[in-house]
Amino acid sequence: MNINNDTDNNTHAEESTIVSFEELHSGNNLSKKSKTKREKLRNHFLRSAIALSIIIVMYLTVVYSSIPFIARWRTIYIETAMTTNTHHWLATWFFPDSVIAEVMLKYKEGRKDQEDLASTWENVESIVDSEESIEFFSKYWELKSTSFSDYIKKHPDLVEDGYDKLLIEDLDKKLRLKTTEGDDLLVVDIPNNLLIIGVKGSGYQGKLAIVKESEQVFMGKAAAYGSIGQEIDSFCETNNAILGINASGFVDPKGEGLGSQIKGCLVIDGVDYSSHHEEAAWKYFGVKEKDERMYISAFTEGMQEEYRWGMEFYPGLIIDGVSVVDGTYGMGIQPRSTIGQTKEGSMLLLVVDGRQTHSLGCTVEDCANIMLRYHAYQGMNLDGGSSSVMYYNGQFITKSSSVTGRGRYMPNAILVKAAKDTKFKNKNTGLDNDDDSTIIKSEPAN
Repeated sequence: MNINNDTDNNTHAEESTIVSFEELHSGNNLSKKSKTKREKLRNHFLRSAIALSIIIVMYLTVVYSSIPFIARWRTIYIETAMTTNTHHWLATWFFPDSVIAEVMLKYKEGRKDQEDLASTWENVESIVDSEESIEFFSKYWELKSTSFSDYIKKHPDLVEDGYDKLLIEDLDKKLRLKTTEGDDLLVVDIPNNLLIIGVKGSGYQGKLAIVKESEQVFMGKAAAYGSIGQEIDSFCETNNAILGINASGFVDPKGEGLGSQIKGCLVIDGVDYSSHHEEAAWKYFGVKEKDERMYISAFTEGMQEEYRWGMEFYPGLIIDGVSVVDGTYGMGIQPRSTIGQTKEGSMLLLVVDGRQTHSLGCTVEDCANIMLRYHAYQGMNLDGGSSSVMYYNGQFITKSSSVTGRGRYMPNAILVKAAKDTKFKNKNTGLDNDDDSTIIKSEPAN
């Protein structure tokens, strides 16, 4: 009996654990459905999170980005909405109060400036009325603007000792002075025959230095030339220069070169410290000793002996008053440095920032147009990229795209010495007294 009972119990246990095919299949389906539902839900949340992240990033970019294109249209949008009586909400719904307030501050400042305006017809004549000021504005025609004239009238003490003592530094643009061409007037350093102008265009910002006496502009080579270059501030300090910009290109493997090996000629006082670049498109250019004029041409052996300073680079921008570059010229948009000269002998040194949110860079045509705006008769491109930098009076006044923000170690630099340290051939023109010609001639670029 005991045996039978055990057998019955085992049989009963086995029967209780048997699961039908239908039951097993049904359970698998439930498990798969549950798993599929969880995956769909997870994917839904993932897509939603990605979409939300994209929207947030786009919103923050539109609201806070300093990229010129976005900043410009954000400002226009807010100004348009906030100056329309019934549509303030178009701005207030989307932009924080702090962003709106910053934009509208400029609007309020503009309104403030209008408060004391009244026509009097008292100054129908030229803005200059003395023999000294006529001579001054003839030389510094860039200053013959309403904003500069009004500023001098409000601050006559600045010229009470004569225009030749006038010194204004406004790199922060607080005075809001403009040139005749509508650009920001940043430095008026008449004792050193120097103006510095803030230039900008679609997606770029830069600085243009105008040196009225070409003898003040010279070429400096690195103290350890051939071994290692110098940064631009060091160039200025060791050469007692008040302003400097980068100049030649140099051998730069993997972007780690230290400015030891220059590309092309490097001429100082008729001596060539490098060697001619064989590429035909490269142009030789510099200032001749005899007439202080900048010439651009193909290189020929022995010509360097005529030059106070000279170098080679590519491309030529302006030849005898005509731009010879169009668009990007195949060189894209980059940080750039250029040099030029007017018919009157003024030297133009231009540096445009690039590869940064405040300034993406510009084309070579942009550089040519800026210099033509300020009457360049000759113009050449210099080395660009992270080397592009301008240093003035103990400070960097452009923002290099280099890792340090100071530019690169360079083999040479174009520098400006103080007027008191310069020997002038002719104080008014920088030309020999027996040379009455005002036209600067160069050979056409290839």
